[in-house]
Amino acid sequence: MNAVAVAGQMLVLIGIFYVPGFLALFGLRLKVFPALALAPAASAAIAGAASMVCLATGWRWSPASAAALAAAAVALCFVAGRRAVRLSVRQTARRKVPAALPAAEADGGKAGGSNADEAASGAAGQEAIPLYLKVLLGATLAVAAGLIGTAMVRGMVSLDRVNQSWDATFHVNAVRWIQDGGQSSPWSISPIFGNGPPSFYPAGWHELVSLVPGDVVTAANLACLLIGGVIWPVSLAYLAAALFPRLPVVLVLAPLFGAAVLAFPFIQLVRSAQWPNGFATAVIPAILALGINLLYASRLSWHRRPQDAVQAPAPGTGARCAALLLAAAGAVWIHPSAFFALLLLGGFYLGRFLILGFLYQWRLSRIRAAVVSVLSLAVLAAAAAGLSRLSVLVRVLDYPRRPYAGWRGSLVWLYFDLPTRPAGHSATPQTYAYVLAALMLAGAAIALAYNRSRPAVGGMAAATGMFMLAAGPDNPFRWLAGFWYKDPTRIAPLVLTFGCVFAALAAERVCRLPARALRRAGERQRQVLTAVLGLAAVALVFASSGGFRYETKVASVATPYQVTPMPRGRALLGHEQDFIRSLGPLLPKDAVVIGDPFNGLPYIYALTGHRVVFPQMINRPTTADEAYLRQHFRHIRTDPKVCIALIRLRAGYVYDDGPIRARQTDRGLKWPGFTKVDYTHGFDLVARHGTAALYRITACRRL
Repeated sequence: MNAVAVAGQMLVLIGIFYVPGFLALFGLRLKVFPALALAPAASAAIAGAASMVCLATGWRWSPASAAALAAAAVALCFVAGRRAVRLSVRQTARRKVPAALPAAEADGGKAGGSNADEAASGAAGQEAIPLYLKVLLGATLAVAAGLIGTAMVRGMVSLDRVNQSWDATFHVNAVRWIQDGGQSSPWSISPIFGNGPPSFYPAGWHELVSLVPGDVVTAANLACLLIGGVIWPVSLAYLAAALFPRLPVVLVLAPLFGAAVLAFPFIQLVRSAQWPNGFATAVIPAILALGINLLYASRLSWHRRPQDAVQAPAPGTGARCAALLLAAAGAVWIHPSAFFALLLLGGFYLGRFLILGFLYQWRLSRIRAAVVSVLSLAVLAAAAAGLSRLSVLVRVLDYPRRPYAGWRGSLVWLYFDLPTRPAGHSATPQTYAYVLAALMLAGAAIALAYNRSRPAVGGMAAATGMFMLAAGPDNPFRWLAGFWYKDPTRIAPLVLTFGCVFAALAAERVCRLPARALRRAGERQRQVLTAVLGLAAVALVFASSGGFRYETKVASVATPYQVTPMPRGRALLGHEQDFIRSLGPLLPKDAVVIGDPFNGLPYIYALTGHRVVFPQMINRPTTADEAYLRQHFRHIRTDPKVCIALIRLRAGYVYDDGPIRARQTDRGLKWPGFTKVDYTHGFDLVARHGTAALYRITACRRL
């Protein structure tokens, strides 16, 4: 592995993920920190629009075309941001706006005690953070990135090593497919499976990573590091700032608790290799944060007397709403489950806003309120009916998945942040996050005291219920978890989205108690003491939990990267990956390789760029020729149909590695046509490494 090349790839990757989105959001009048937190989602939205332009015009998807189209999108955002601010300023000047809003009304309801101060800060927008807390935030973000990154790198062993999980095999080949084909739209990836009809597949992650030059395997692993070590902690910090603007120490501590959890990024993003879904998960907290800030800082409030209501939003609110739509569209483009995740986590905020808005409209005009409500319900009903007819969504909702645990077991699994269900072999006493669970639950209870964070507790509870439905047992409502394939590993990070912030809140409130004893000290001194004590408390938790369960995280990451025999088989063992890389110069440019996809065949495409017949560990072939070869390839010298199918598929080489077949215990994944093949006749050996070998097919020359 060339360290200089890897560093160059990482710099390019950071530029791709951050530069377009940051410039676009900055043009839409977001401040620096929110723009940084939301930049990856906005970059995905811009790349998605650019990919559709390339699909419509026939332009090739490349760094040059992507950069040109991104520059045009950024320019539009700057123009839109400037026009939106001018328009809102004009509207404000035309209308009578009260000089100040009552704190309770600015928060949308009655607030008492500390809630009043919090509501006031929410009405004014983001509370200014002192410089020393900004420095501490930068330090904690760096520490969180280091904690997450070191565990990932150690588990991967090498950044150019293949992740052998089911999903990763497809994702890395899809990146190579985009680079070869020159198109990155969601309808441009499906041909990788064969000659089936085009269908939608979320391509937001793939189209961004495909712009990185060099080895695609290394680029994919670096993307995991960037998403898990940078995007996730920054996103949590922004959410903490939005939920508790008057408690900046929570903002400082939240990234550290984001580095303490196991469910994300170590389980979902790396071990399960749900790279697109994991990317969407990482940006969801930041999108929620911007939405919360807009709800509480827009200067548009609901008053008992309509004549006292503020009729004009603050300057720039329209542009920030556009920024929210851009980021949300990017998250949904990355993975459509983000839409349902945002509804699940932010549903109580949205419901509260709609109810208050309806009451306000009802006081203005009952007829207009009734008409608007009926039309809104009709639109929602039409949208629901349209979604229910989408075959892709129906297949996802009906995805068959066995239950994992009962109600009690699922709660233990979720809140103790276990690597698997409690009955699993990897769930040992050392893997339980006892302190983290206590802090999350205590923080959720404390958050109920604040109007601004109360709906977040409801969102966390809703996500908890969805996790329980996904984990099992079977029940009439389990289909609701189908938006996440009934997969608990996809839902657990949604619970922890608020859970990490609540854990930071609990630590801040406990450490705030000694600071209150300093009666003569100012607020700044109290904040400093609270921050120091909070960091000391996190350090204590870190030391008492084995470095935030460091070894458990490394083991979780290492699972798909191991090259030693596993109970269910392993495609690549020892130095077989290096052997496959060495095949690149030995194969002609137009060579197509066939073989059992569970024997390492798909990695030939990822590592060398040469086409293979089965680029994914699939349960069944997509064409009749592929299905026939799955059963009858070994009869190549006696069955003419085998050669006819090979010729139609243009397959002239075969890769064999039978003795160590991956997934060898699953009968439904057997490919009998590639077992017990006699390679002594009709085949020429090209290269061999241990039990793995590449042969040139000569048995079909007579046709």
